[in-house]
Amino acid sequence: MLTVRQLETGYGGTVILRGVSLDVKPGQVVCLLGRNGVGKTTLMRGIMGVLKARKGSIRFKDEELAGRPPGVRARRGIGYVPQGREIFPLLSVYDNLLLGLEAAGGRLKTIPEEAFARFPALPSLYGRRGGDLSGGQQQQLAFARALAPQPDLLLLDEPCEGIQPSIVEEIRAVIRDIKREGRMAILLAEQDLEFVRSVGDYFYMMDRGMIVWQGEAAELTEDVVQRHLAV
Repeated sequence: MLTVRQLETGYGGTVILRGVSLDVKPGQVVCLLGRNGVGKTTLMRGIMGVLKARKGSIRFKDEELAGRPPGVRARRGIGYVPQGREIFPLLSVYDNLLLGLEAAGGRLKTIPEEAFARFPALPSLYGRRGGDLSGGQQQQLAFARALAPQPDLLLLDEPCEGIQPSIVEEIRAVIRDIKREGRMAILLAEQDLEFVRSVGDYFYMMDRGMIVWQGEAAELTEDVVQRHLAV
């Protein structure tokens, strides 16, 4: 579904990603691991088009997306939950969800039930402004907004960062449900090793803007963790 080859991107004159390649298959949960500052968020932004590719290829469903703007990528079926959530704080919860439908390109006129059914607390918050929600509630809103246009691929950047354990468990359950249904693939960047092991099918580790290891869950041994994740 997603094929990234030799991607190079960064900020201003600074190159952060150097020759990154990875694959996400349909229905698969692929996890991206690495310490802070190794390039995980940069890779997510590069795939979504928030950062322009300087070199390399980003193919999604056999279409080359390198050079295409984020809106095109969203309409092609890529959903994005960025690090820090980035909801619209002055808009209501309901209006935040409606904006998510823009990525459907007119295909959907109302918010699909499944978008909020996965987070049953959201409908009771429809009239509240996004900025008045707790951090965990904002994460639920960002997740539901990305699900509203029914994407084929969901990019999740550090969804467990700074939120309460009960909502972390809700997010874990949602990812498992999506995985079980098999319609949507997920690329998940996350530092919580226990969390990614509980949901992931395949794993990549990053260091200094490069992929330094990849493998399946059985290959993600303590030795691999110590070599690439230990501080």
